[in-house]
Amino acid sequence: MGETPPFFSVIQLGMERWHRSVLLKETLEHLGELKGGVFADLTFGEGGHTEAILEGGAKQVLAVDRDSEAIQRYLKDGAMKDDPRLKIFHGNLSSFPDMIPELGMAEPLDGILMDLGVSTRQLLEGERGFSFTTSGPLDMRMNRSEGPPLAEMLGQIEAPELADIIYENTDLRTSRKVARQILFAFGKGELKTTEDLNKLFAFPKPRPGDKNPATVIFLALRMWVNQEGKEVRDTIPKLIPLLKPGGRLAVITFHSSEDRWVKNLFQKLSGQCICFKSLCECKREQEVKIITRKAVAPTDEEKRENARSRSALLRCVERL
Repeated sequence: MGETPPFFSVIQLGMERWHRSVLLKETLEHLGELKGGVFADLTFGEGGHTEAILEGGAKQVLAVDRDSEAIQRYLKDGAMKDDPRLKIFHGNLSSFPDMIPELGMAEPLDGILMDLGVSTRQLLEGERGFSFTTSGPLDMRMNRSEGPPLAEMLGQIEAPELADIIYENTDLRTSRKVARQILFAFGKGELKTTEDLNKLFAFPKPRPGDKNPATVIFLALRMWVNQEGKEVRDTIPKLIPLLKPGGRLAVITFHSSEDRWVKNLFQKLSGQCICFKSLCECKREQEVKIITRKAVAPTDEEKRENARSRSALLRCVERL
C-alpha cells in the first residue's frame, strides 16, 4: 500500500458494541458475493456492517469515518481489531474517491457501502450535541476538529436562509416558522444547549407514543452542520468508477430527503432523465443498473427489535 495521505490516518482497530446495524442481512445480500472480495465501508461508525462483511469472507475492507472518537473507541476492544484484512481511515466519505490512487489499490472494489445514520453512541453522548434527551452544547459536528459548531453557525445566518436549509434537509413545511423561532430564541440568549432546543419545540403534555416534534429539527440542523446532503450528492457519482464491472454500491438512508437524493442520483447514473422534459439536460449515459427498483425497508421483526431501524431504506446499484 502506498503512503497514507496526511489528512487520513490508518489505524488498527477495536471497540465495544453500542450500535445495532440496520438492514444488516439485506445489505449483505445486495452487496453480492463477499468471499474473496474487496469492499469499502465509507461510514464505519461502530463497525457492525464491516465486521459482517469480513465474517462473510471478504479479502479486504477499507473503512472510513469522519468521527475520530469512534475510531479511537474501536481501538480498545473491537471484534476485528487484529484482523489484517481491515484498514480504517479517518476522513469524510467524500474524500475517499480522491485518495484511491495514493492508497495503492491493486484492484477495483467489489462493493461499497454508505450508511447515513448516526450511531446510538453519538445520540447518547450529550456533549456531542446530537441528543434531545441529554443536555449538551449546540455542537452537532461528526468531527469536532472540523468546521464550526451549530452555535457559531446560528450566529451567522438569517431566518430565510435557515428556513430553506431546514426544508431542503427534511421537507418540513413549517420551516420558515421554525427558523424564526430558533433564531429569535438564539438572539435573546435563550438557546444555549440541546435541552433549550428541545424545549422550544416539545409538546406541553406529551402522550405515550407521541413522536418528539424536535426530532426533525435536530435532524435538519445536524445535516446542515455536517453538510451531509452535499457529501452524498458529491460523492456517489465519484464512487461508480471505483467499482469493478458487476460491483455494487449500497446506500442506507434514514429520511425521505436523503432517500430522494440517492434515488435521483441512481436514476441519473442509470441513464434515466430526472429533469422536466422541456428542460432536459441529462447526458443519458448509463453507468449502472438499478438493483432495487423499490427501496428495501426493514422487516417488522427488525422494527420491533430496533426502533431506530423504522425509517431506514436501502437502495443499491451495480456498475455495468
